[in-house]
This record gives sequence, C-alpha cells and structure tokens, in this order.
Amino acid sequence: MKSRIIFLCFILGGFYFAFIVRGAWLQFFPDHRLITAKKKNFEKVIKLQPRRGIIYDRHGRELAITVAAQSLFADPFLIENPKYLAKKLSRVLKISHHRIYKKIKNKNRRFVWLKRHISEKELKKIQSWKLKGLAFLEEPKRVYPNGSLLAQTLGFVGRDGHGLEGIELSYDKVLSGEETRVLVRKDAMGRPLFSDVDTNLITLKTNGADIYLTIDSDLQFFFEKELKKVVKEYSAQSALGLIMAPQSGEILAMAHFPGFDLNQPSKSDSSLFRNRCVTDAFEPGSTLKPFIISAALKKGILPSAHYDGLEGEISIDGHVIREAESTHKFENMTLREILSYSSNVGAAQVALDVGDDFLYNSLEKFGFGSKLGLSFPGESSGILNKTPWKKLQLATIGFGHAISVTPLQMVTAYAAIANGGIVRKPYLVQSVYHKESGKKEIFKPVILNKALTKEQAKTMAVMLISAVSEGGTGIKAQVKGFLSAGKTGTAQIVNSKEGGYVKGQYISSFAGFIPAHDPKFVIYVVIHQPQKKFYGSTVAAPVFSKVAEYAVRQSGVSPVLISEKNLLKKKRKQVQAQKEAIRSISSEKGKTPNFVGLSLRGAYQKARRENIHLLVKGSGQVVRTVPAPLSPLPKTRKIQLIMSD
Repeated sequence: MKSRIIFLCFILGGFYFAFIVRGAWLQFFPDHRLITAKKKNFEKVIKLQPRRGIIYDRHGRELAITVAAQSLFADPFLIENPKYLAKKLSRVLKISHHRIYKKIKNKNRRFVWLKRHISEKELKKIQSWKLKGLAFLEEPKRVYPNGSLLAQTLGFVGRDGHGLEGIELSYDKVLSGEETRVLVRKDAMGRPLFSDVDTNLITLKTNGADIYLTIDSDLQFFFEKELKKVVKEYSAQSALGLIMAPQSGEILAMAHFPGFDLNQPSKSDSSLFRNRCVTDAFEPGSTLKPFIISAALKKGILPSAHYDGLEGEISIDGHVIREAESTHKFENMTLREILSYSSNVGAAQVALDVGDDFLYNSLEKFGFGSKLGLSFPGESSGILNKTPWKKLQLATIGFGHAISVTPLQMVTAYAAIANGGIVRKPYLVQSVYHKESGKKEIFKPVILNKALTKEQAKTMAVMLISAVSEGGTGIKAQVKGFLSAGKTGTAQIVNSKEGGYVKGQYISSFAGFIPAHDPKFVIYVVIHQPQKKFYGSTVAAPVFSKVAEYAVRQSGVSPVLISEKNLLKKKRKQVQAQKEAIRSISSEKGKTPNFVGLSLRGAYQKARRENIHLLVKGSGQVVRTVPAPLSPLPKTRKIQLIMSD
C-alpha cells in the first residue's frame, strides 16, 4: 500500500514537473499558434490611407485635387422592407431598383456598398429618411476642376484611388504616397484602443507628392477650343495637337477633340481615353518633306540644286507617282521650291538621290522610329523600317508615305529645326514636390541627339518661312505681325485590313514654329478625316495661325512690325526688288508672266496688259500658275491660276 502511494506521488510529481517545464518553455519559447490567436483576438492592424497629391499646371493652377466625399452603404440585417427601400433609393440614386434589391435582400450580409461618392443632394435626401440599415462613410474623392480640359493627358483614378490612365497612372506611386499600417490593441468587444503613441503614429503617414506639369492651361484651353471648331466646321472625325517649347522640350499643350469629362469617365466611350498624341502613329504626308530636304543638305546637295518637275509625274518600278493636283506640272525646281510647292515628284527624286541608308540614319537622328522616353503609358515608336528599301519605298518616303510617325515625334523633330539642330527629350512633368520632406525634384532639358548643324537648321528655317509665304502651300498659317515657318501635310489613311488606302479619307496637318527668327513655340495640328475639304493648307494651317497668334500674344512676344525703322527693312527691300525683277523678267516676249502673289483683280489687270486669257481655280491670292512663271508661253496664251483657297 505504501509503495503504491509512493508510486502515485512520483507520477503526480512527474506531471507537476512537466507542467512547470512546459510553462517555462511557453514563457520563453511561446507557440506561434498562441501568438497568432493573441494577435487575432487582442490586436488589430489599421491601414491609414495617405492624401493623393495635387496636379498643377506650370503656373500653379490646380488640375486634379482630392476632396472628402460621402459613400453610402447598407446593413441588410437591419433593413425591414428591402423591396420598398430598393425602389425608394432607385429614384434618388438613379440606379436600377433590381440591382439595389439584389444587394440588400440577403439578411446574412452585414455590409454592402450601394453607391460610392454620392452627391450632396443625394446625401441630404437619404439622411432625411432616418431609416435603419443605411449609413455613410467618408472617403477621398478625386476631382478635376476643369472637367474635360487635358483629359487624355491627366487621365483619372479608379474607386480604389489609384490611377487608371494618363499622368494619374504613370505617376501613381508618386501621387499616392505610402500606405501606413498601424498595430493597435483591441478590447474585449473588438474595439481599437488608441494610446498617445498610437495617435502619434497616425500623423506619420506619408502623403502623396504634388506634381507640376509643363502644361500651360490657358494655351491648352484655347487649343482645345480651336480643335473643336475645326472638327465641327469640316465634319471631321477628330483632331489633336501639340505645342512644345523648342529650347527645352517642355510640352506646353497636348490637346484632343473630342474629349471626355474626367469627373464622370464611366459615362464616356473608353476609346476616347488614350492619348493619341503619344500612342497613335500614322503616315504624315508632306510634313515629313523638311526632313528629306534636311538629309539632302547633310549629304552635300546644295539648296540651289535643280530638279525637273517632269510634267507632274514620275514612273518608278512600274508605279506612277503624281503631284497632289493634276494641274500641278512644275518645271525646274530648287530644294526650296520643292518644299514651298510641296512637290511629290521633286521630293521623291531628292529621296532617291540621298539614298536609303543615309536617309534612314538622318530620320533616325530626328527621333523617328523610336520611343522618345516620355514618362507616359503606351508611347509608340512609330514605323521606320530597316534598310535596304526598295526604290519605290524610298521614293514614297520622300513625300511622307511608307513611314508612320507619332505626333510627339513630329513636334520634337520640328523643334530640332527651330532650336538649331538639337533633338531634345520631350517632357510633361516640370517638378515633383514632396510636402512631407520639403524636397523638390526639378526636371531639366535632356539632349537626345544632334540632327543638324546650326547652319543647316537655319537654312531649313528659311525654307519653311518660304513655305508659308506667297507662293507656298502654307500661306494660311501666317500670323499678322509675326514671322512664322512651317509645312502643310495631306496624307491618305491606310487601310489596315485590306491594305492600300481608304478612298476619300485623309489626315490634314500642319507643323511649324513661331516667331521664325527666334522660335518660342513649335505647334503641330492634325485633323482626322475632314469631310468637306481635306488639304492641310485649307483645314489645318488656319488652326496653326490662330493658336500661334494666341501663344505669342499671350506670352508677350513683341510683333515684328514691317516699317522703315524695322531691322528687317533692308531684307524687305531686297525681297521686294527680287519680286519686281522676277516680274520684269517674266514679261519678256514668249515667256509666261509671273502672277504669283497677286489678288484676282491684280491678276486680271496684268492679264489685260499682257493679252493673256486666264482660267481661275479658287479664290484669294495666286499661289501658282500652269504653266509656271518664266516657262514658254502657250500659243493659246491661256494660263491657269491656282488660288490660295
């Protein structure tokens, strides 16, 4: 009996010792399952959402801000009559009552969203009902004060507060800031217990940084307004445009029409969301010709070199290349005249003389065929096929076909001509300001390449001035009181499904810079599928003129007044003397007189003196004649005048 008691005590002592050892073990080496249970029951992680940064334009005007908004949710368990409530809410929220009822009919659910970011009117109406089961939660809401202004560039955010398009997407991490997670204790009811330390942690959350764009919102607004006008006037499908500061590469405006309301993107067609200035590539047409002429200059071909107009057509590998108009039958042309008259036949011959490898390298240096590094989603590189090129392909590239470029590439390339031959990286963000740390990141111009020498760039600028002067296709791009330079473009739209081109569908464009002697703005205008008229000289050039005039006047650039005291007086007299000399020479016996630059009345007066019969096409000023000035006068003494409009 005694031995049993001793044995039992021994067993009990062993258990007791084991409990002590186990307790000590748990004290110093706790089970991870107990830790997990403790955290679940007595601790809670709270996520602190930071404030999303503000987006400003270059002048500090707000383009995107975050405000507090109320969102409506329901506790179905507490709702007494779901069908009645669904119908009542439907009338206020403008949501199908079937959709609302489906959310609130299940009594087992304790939380469902009914509508995020409701209006003040909706909030007050629902609050007045004082119904069980409905409640509100304050959430941050992204607001765009200017509605649709700069829509495709700014982009927008989703319900979770993260960027879905545009700058909001590409700079989402910068704008969002860092989400802070705070560990707090809970009481027996599961409610968080905040101590002084916990409260201090809340104030440590890192808010998003503010972004200052290079965009001038005044320029942007005016540009969008003009694009809207031209789309309506010519029943076009759409229009877009860019303005760049050539000395820095800053994008001052990036415009589209149609746009969409940034505050209600869900109500717009998603096809409008993409920034076509960056994502879309198309055949540029004659706006590419300056870069063909540039390649010729680089290869050593003189500006005075002459090319035969070949009576308006040239045959290459069994294919005939013609001028834009059947009446365009130019004779001998210099490089300047090829650009000014926008001769396809002349440009094709120049491209053939330059050669495929040399032309490819020259175009590549201007930035064609590659992404330019703009911090923006979906940037396209366009299409510049590797050499060797077939002879026909080389010739058609000469007048802007068989190559695709983006508007961003085109405005960057023209900026290189305007600034002396330097290709600068385009950029949209001027600076990023971190409020928490006070740190400010400032972005500076970046040189990508040197495409031309200063002298070559100056020569090209003079040629582009000529292209918008009397006799040039871009005469409607002139700005009163300022010297402008640029080139028109008219290209057929490629049929991506069947190959070839879509009959009767065109892209009208104009690219140029102002003031031509000291460029401050490079402007590119593109009109997609205008229906009434389609030439870039008629559709796009006037838009350039209006936007360019607004830009120089708004920025305070002084006009270049034509007067005897002006610095250009000597050059003006020289130009006038040259014109008079040409007109004098052109009156020689057997030669076609020069009517270029005259009004219709002036042309008729001169024709009567010369005993010439006129055939007139269009109105305005004479931009060219058939036959060309100084060419043999037809025996019929009939001359066709091609007018500016």
